[in-house]
Amino acid sequence: MARNTDSSAEGGESQKKGKLLTAEARREYQRRYYQMHKEKAKEYQRLYNLTHKKKRGGRGKANFDCPRDATRMTFNTCDLMEAPVEKTVKMLEKIISGERLFTM
Repeated sequence: MARNTDSSAEGGESQKKGKLLTAEARREYQRRYYQMHKEKAKEYQRLYNLTHKKKRGGRGKANFDCPRDATRMTFNTCDLMEAPVEKTVKMLEKIISGERLFTM
């Protein structure tokens, strides 16, 4: 019976090695496949980028078309009290000119 346990232990190790070899073989196959088809993949990606819609506008200041509107149109008492003096003055000027609303 000692032999059966030894052989089963060896069988377990060979199965682990088999799985390891299978994983290594799969990785090697995928690496080779990628190397062989790299140019085709790059060409496909280039064509895909040309045919599909991209985001509006570009990046950077050169492609800056339209400024974003201020989403917040009101100031409240906390804004005025917690802001520095210079900023509070600007806020009050905007409220007086009618650019922004004041809420309590």
